[in-house]
Amino acid sequence: MSTSLEPFDNFKTTFHKTFSHQPCLVIEVVQSNLPPSPWSGNNNNNTQICCQPYFDPSKNGGGYEIAFYDNGYAYYEALEGDRFRKRLERYNPQMEFQDFKKVLEKMKQIFEESSTNKNDNQIIVQLLNDDVLIVEIKGRIKSSIPFTYMFQCQRREGEFYEANYVRQIVYGLAERKSRELELIKLIQAKDKELDDYRSQGICQLQRSWLATQPFDKEDFDKSTSRQVQQRHDDVLMHTLDLAFDREGQQLIEECLLRNEYRKRAYPSQDNTSSTKKNLSSQKSTPHKQQSTLSQPLTEEQIDAERRRHKELEERLRSERERDEQIARKKKKKFV
Repeated sequence: MSTSLEPFDNFKTTFHKTFSHQPCLVIEVVQSNLPPSPWSGNNNNNTQICCQPYFDPSKNGGGYEIAFYDNGYAYYEALEGDRFRKRLERYNPQMEFQDFKKVLEKMKQIFEESSTNKNDNQIIVQLLNDDVLIVEIKGRIKSSIPFTYMFQCQRREGEFYEANYVRQIVYGLAERKSRELELIKLIQAKDKELDDYRSQGICQLQRSWLATQPFDKEDFDKSTSRQVQQRHDDVLMHTLDLAFDREGQQLIEECLLRNEYRKRAYPSQDNTSSTKKNLSSQKSTPHKQQSTLSQPLTEEQIDAERRRHKELEERLRSERERDEQIARKKKKKFV
């Protein structure tokens, strides 16, 4: 790496981050019609979803980019300026919005506190069709004034899912593995240091029950494998929480910024990757091209689709209740 580059710590403080540098977080939802995820756990169906929110108060007076990831699909929306203001006023007619920065901070707070303060921060997820995901957030301003906003996200193709969500998972996994190996090296070095003290007769343990065996990686792997069932259950029940906890988000953000830092040291490799990306986009199927060129739904179409969806749900609920009543009457006949 070139020595003329500024130190990485300085780079982190001055680099302007964008949506692609925002780590994902896990949000709790109070209602969802999404199909269960294979990693959501037996007791956690449809209550969590991965979100990549980027709120920028300086962008055209204020705006955001946001993506939701579920079951191999990505749903994305970007909104700013007057369009953002109009939607705010539409869902909050009792309010006057002058400072977008405070509004964006409130929206960010709702996401971050969706699991710790569910009473005041609620999120509802509704998939209208294969291409539109509606995410409604509800919170309170000054503990009493209700605040509502609705994201209207369009489904994006696989390249978007891989470039953002999959990349963050791989970065986080690689970084945690790297730190595990460094920790093992540190433990082994400590064992050597203690052995040297003992050989000189200057290290004597006063409390014998604190004595430990020298660390052996093979024995460690074998002993932990015996506990695989319990650990496997924990991972299945808390997969997203473990992958995108606070530490995981910090690791991912560090990797994303180091990647940008590395691009400055090796600009030629960055150009090569851009060329590959362009070639990959040219290989897209006609179906993908058609989906990319499709126009987003209007506000009225979104509302109409949501009403239709609610009518269908109500009809299904009525039919289910009717079937249950019929079943109960039949059971009474057989008693």
